[in-house]
Amino acid sequence: MIFDNLENAQLYYPLSDRIKEAFYFIKSTDWKKLPAGKYIHNENIYGNLQEYETKNPEDAEFEVHRDYYDIQYVISGEEVMGFGSLDEFKVTKEYDKEKDVAFGECPSSSVLVKEGNFTFFAPKDAHKPCLNVSGETKKVKKVIVKIKI
Repeated sequence: MIFDNLENAQLYYPLSDRIKEAFYFIKSTDWKKLPAGKYIHNENIYGNLQEYETKNPEDAEFEVHRDYYDIQYVISGEEVMGFGSLDEFKVTKEYDKEKDVAFGECPSSSVLVKEGNFTFFAPKDAHKPCLNVSGETKKVKKVIVKIKI
């Protein structure tokens, strides 16, 4: 898991051309003006733009992916994201290949993700996003950019 501010995205460009392209997609799109929905950049990269209210941790599950990396960029608002290791992930809902997701639970840590911050999750990273901040519900606008591995 990587946690940083979008201003530092160039530090991660050497990881792969697709990751570099995904950050370009994030930076070159005016997400604040767009409605929630799916936005396709190319055959390997797309974004799911979401607007929602955060939720209690007990109302959410950890998720893992096999075929895509996630960059979760908070456009406005703030949320807590839990993260843990696939090695300790206990499946509660089996992997759905079509949706590229399995759900479960695992020991975890968490990070407060504010406007302008992003997290990067690889398939080894279980993650539980969209969580309340200090027990308070927050309104969030976020894009999750999916990068095909």
